[in-house]
Amino acid sequence: MTERKINRGSEIRTKGKSMGRERSGASADPSDRSSSGATGPAPASRIAVLKAAGDTAGESCWRRCDPRAVLFLAGRIALMLAGIAVMALGIDVVVKADLGNSPISATPNVLALGFPAVSFGTFMLGWQCFLVLVQVVLLRREFRLVDLWQIPISVFFGLCIDWFMALLGAAAPTTYLASWLWLVVGMAVLAAGIVMTVVSGTVMNCGEAVVQAVVRKTGARFGTVKVGFDLACAALAVLCALVFVGHLAGVREGTVVCAALTGVVVNGYMALYGRVRQGARRWRAGAGSRADEAATSLVEQS
Repeated sequence: MTERKINRGSEIRTKGKSMGRERSGASADPSDRSSSGATGPAPASRIAVLKAAGDTAGESCWRRCDPRAVLFLAGRIALMLAGIAVMALGIDVVVKADLGNSPISATPNVLALGFPAVSFGTFMLGWQCFLVLVQVVLLRREFRLVDLWQIPISVFFGLCIDWFMALLGAAAPTTYLASWLWLVVGMAVLAAGIVMTVVSGTVMNCGEAVVQAVVRKTGARFGTVKVGFDLACAALAVLCALVFVGHLAGVREGTVVCAALTGVVVNGYMALYGRVRQGARRWRAGAGSRADEAATSLVEQS
């Protein structure tokens, strides 16, 4: 009887040690271990383990490799480029109205009139580079190196301006009233392009990036700062026209109207975008609840 009790106790201890090794993930048999001596999970399941354990680095890596995230980023970049092209079209329509250029491009246009040997596109590129320097001065250490992408975007912007101007060709208003209609359409198109670049959340055009830098420093509304920026650009264009051309070339009543109202139109577009976004969120939430109710009813029926 004593021997049986001793053997029974040793069997219980042996089974307890084996169960403890199984719970800790160690193999009871050394031959079951990997030849490399590693006791961690297999590489194929390591990302899942990191995610389950809350490892942020592993989760970040997994998200970067997610095709949906890549497609989302590509869509944002496409929206930004489309916004730049729409802005260029709006500027060209305003120019065709012949009531004065838009404020953001008024100074380069006046300088091109004062120095015909240099093209309007060259002055536009120099103006955009100057606006990048203004951002560096405003933001200092907060300026991101990725924002230097504004320079190649400015090249694309200039190319779009030339392309749309060639596309419009000889089209132009024939009466003063028609000129104002062209100006209103141009402002609406220009404001739409500005909103597209802002909503994309990527690198913005230089003019809007300066406005955004001021907004970050002051906390003011984007459209309000946009109005002030456009008025400053119009004033600088007037000064350049008086100094380098001798009269108000390229700056007329339409320039002042664009400077005063483009930001207001931007605010209206942003408010409309906010309402549409909230509506889409409510619709998705309602669709999710309806899907849950349908699934619950199917389970109850079964």
